[in-house]
Amino acid sequence: MKKTLLATAIIGALGASAAAQAATVYDQDGTKLNIYGRLAYAVTTGGTEAAPGEGKTDGSEFVDLGSRFGFIADHQVTSDMSVFARMEFRGDADAQNNGGFDTIRNTYVGVKGNTWGSVQVGNFDSVYYRSGDVIFDVPENLGWEQLGGIAADSRGDAVSYSTPDLSGFRAHVQAKHLSGNTESDIAGRDASSTWTTAAAVDYTINDLYMSLAYSQGKNVDDRTADYDGGGSYAGGEDLFGFFANYDFTDAFSMRFKYEQITDTDSQDELTARALSTDSDISNRAFGAEKSILGLGATYDYGMGEIYGQYARVEMALDDLDDKDRWMIGGNYRFSKPMYVFAEVYQEDSKTSLDDSITDNFRNLDDEILTTVGVRYDF
Repeated sequence: MKKTLLATAIIGALGASAAAQAATVYDQDGTKLNIYGRLAYAVTTGGTEAAPGEGKTDGSEFVDLGSRFGFIADHQVTSDMSVFARMEFRGDADAQNNGGFDTIRNTYVGVKGNTWGSVQVGNFDSVYYRSGDVIFDVPENLGWEQLGGIAADSRGDAVSYSTPDLSGFRAHVQAKHLSGNTESDIAGRDASSTWTTAAAVDYTINDLYMSLAYSQGKNVDDRTADYDGGGSYAGGEDLFGFFANYDFTDAFSMRFKYEQITDTDSQDELTARALSTDSDISNRAFGAEKSILGLGATYDYGMGEIYGQYARVEMALDDLDDKDRWMIGGNYRFSKPMYVFAEVYQEDSKTSLDDSITDNFRNLDDEILTTVGVRYDF
């Protein structure tokens, strides 16, 4: 399914795939109930090799890629106002398990007016993502490189407001509550509750779409407050991003983004965390990213799409080299709801202008992740 500006056009209510395939099961007296879902299975092989003594990670594996089902309800209160609700469940559907669809996502209630916009409360993706980074959420598996703006100020205990379409212009604000309630006092920590915020503005003119977005991702390490869903950034606070998509033709489009965490932690702080004996803290510091420059393109050939993305990732730790990450994929649609896909992804390309074409071609085989799968939307 082509993921373009559909998701931004319905930012106050539904996600792109949900809106495209949702089936109405009840529609009477102004109340409508839709059900939607997705089954996505794939076989992967390759990828980054595990360090010596840490097992094997690059062998073949049958995986679930975000299977889900959900419900969307809408009631028309007046000619200008409607109320809506959504509940979504996710889980691993590729094998028998006792957990089932036990992950709650995109579950919220809201109210929408044609003249004044929409408000929603609950668990949903950030306006940073819904206005901007959604245009890069194209791959079925890996290849969408992002700094975390989809979840940092969202995914629970959040409220957002979006204006209606104002001649192509829209604005969005959001806040997430972080409770300071705790079962015991912690010396030296602020026990007050606080908020973390996000905002975005976007504009569409003809075939060009642009978005400027902000996500605070407040650090609460010095507080008893914590995140109930979502979380802060590994390398600092205050994420800004610029996103653009241009449709050259009905079949071909290109996209661009640049996002950066502007209030980064000091190198001393990052180094101290990287050297921690707690592996979770250490891995989070080593994986902290500061900025991403991204390019992408999609071509619709009629029965499916061919797409690709490249990202230059700047690491937060100065001692770590920047990463060149890329992916290429394609799909073929058997019918409106079902298609097969194949993708290749490399986490850090080792190609270089200083090497020969032959050497660069050989380097492409190093740690490439291959994904082949099928997806059915309903």
